[in-house]
Amino acid sequence: MASESLVRIPLDLWPRRGGWRGKVVRVYKKPGDLVEKGEVLAEIEIEKAVLEVESPVSGRVRSIVGEGEEVTPESVVAIVEGHGNGSGEAEA
Repeated sequence: MASESLVRIPLDLWPRRGGWRGKVVRVYKKPGDLVEKGEVLAEIEIEKAVLEVESPVSGRVRSIVGEGEEVTPESVVAIVEGHGNGSGEAEA
């Protein structure tokens, strides 16, 4: 059975002094693409740091942020439809 994973940036990776806003600088996948668990979906720049956001599951990208978009720790970076036992939220 397919499940959805909402991919967010873990708070422990968000730089404490970097503020609460980041910018998507690169997107590696588009809706409909297949992705493997651990594969990088996007890069987010916060201050001078660039964070890689990885997929927590293997599956198909249903939606993903666009380059240049502003994100916060609460933002959903991507939705990945995977195969598993139920749906949920994942931090990558």
